[in-house]
Amino acid sequence: MGSGGTGNSRAQGDVISVVLLLAITIAGATAVVALGGDAITGIQQSATNGAAEQSMTQFDSKASLVAHGDSDSQRVRLAGSGDATRRVDAEAGWMNISVYNASTGEFEYEITNTTLGAVVYRDDDTAVAYQGGGVWRRTGNGSAMVSPPEFHYRGTTLTLPLVRVGGDERLDGEVVVRQSSDPTAVYPDEAAGRTNPLDAGVVVITVGSEYYDAWGRFFEQRTSGEVVVHHDNQTATVELVVPSNTDFENVVAATSSGGIAANPGPPPEPYRDGVVQPSADDVIESHIEECETNSSACVDEGNFSTDQMNDSETYFFDGDYAGDLSIDTSDGNVSVVVDGDVDAGDVDVTGGNTTTFYVREDFSVNGDVNADGPADQLRVLVHSDGDVSFNGNYKFIGFVYAPGSDVDLNGGGGSGTNFRGGLVGDTIDVNGDPNDFEYDPSVGTVELDVSASNAPRITYLHVSVTEIEVSED
Repeated sequence: MGSGGTGNSRAQGDVISVVLLLAITIAGATAVVALGGDAITGIQQSATNGAAEQSMTQFDSKASLVAHGDSDSQRVRLAGSGDATRRVDAEAGWMNISVYNASTGEFEYEITNTTLGAVVYRDDDTAVAYQGGGVWRRTGNGSAMVSPPEFHYRGTTLTLPLVRVGGDERLDGEVVVRQSSDPTAVYPDEAAGRTNPLDAGVVVITVGSEYYDAWGRFFEQRTSGEVVVHHDNQTATVELVVPSNTDFENVVAATSSGGIAANPGPPPEPYRDGVVQPSADDVIESHIEECETNSSACVDEGNFSTDQMNDSETYFFDGDYAGDLSIDTSDGNVSVVVDGDVDAGDVDVTGGNTTTFYVREDFSVNGDVNADGPADQLRVLVHSDGDVSFNGNYKFIGFVYAPGSDVDLNGGGGSGTNFRGGLVGDTIDVNGDPNDFEYDPSVGTVELDVSASNAPRITYLHVSVTEIEVSED
């Protein structure tokens, strides 16, 4: 009986083992089929979307030929899923280009406000679209650029041949692209007196689009400028600054109306008050930031022991500087960046190039500064947080630009002219007799760019708008 029971147990165990093996095999096979099916579906979807992107990129290329007059018409097949929709959305997206005053930030004029339109392939939560001369993909809450738009920024020149899309609302797999209007030049506009080179202002470019975040990243990469992205209204904005080259025609000029006072009077001639001049704050702050964050960009004079500068360099003082300086510009232009006050004694400037001071706080003169001239080889830019003062029997030859600062010119006496060149301040008080001033015409054409050093520049702008029509036939 004992041996019989053992045989039955073994038989039962063999059956159970077979059942378990079959169950494991079936479960494994089911899992493989399920997971494999999901993987295959994912691969197929990815391939389908990739084909849609590739065909839309081909559409982009052929649409460009039509828009820019190289072809009367082009035919292209929009590949992808058979279940996807393909359509023209003539109201999708827009681009606005406007000019603002660099000093006040106020709107000056609009160059264009163009509806872009789009050719859109949409499959579930994935959209691939041609818009603004580029191809974009949106999946879920984010978008990416597939091919770049018609936005060509080189050096200080921006060329924007905008392409506007119209046509049949619904499309099948094959479409024809035709030009529905001749290109319209928007800028320059000779009739409106808007010509190149641009002379002043800030050019602001804003795109409103379902693919706004990808537009924003493109702007950042292409211009290296600061881009503002607004998620609430789906826009991306970039600013391009026109270098400011202002004519200075007065020995003293105040940005405040009635801001020049003289005791005894009258004010030095020629003078003017109520002038509009952009602040130097951005360019001063950006130079300081560059010196603080890029050790190779500036020569750090942190020990304040250096009194001679004889290389074409940017010298950085992280704090106040007081004393004499000898600057030789024979090897090139010299910049002196001071994150604090400057109390200048005797400053000797030689060589045939320029020296520019960027002063974060107060600037004062108590000695002879660039006494042998010429005036246009020395420029001093002062932040609005700082004041400017000239004291005692001083002599200064150069140009001081401090449109947000209070300026006191005290003292005078001695022989010859105390101040020769030009000066811009918020308010200007002249005290002392004699306190002699002389305008130097060499400062009249000083090229003074007071925009932030890292701001993208624009000098030449070319904008046109062309409409294309996309249809099934």
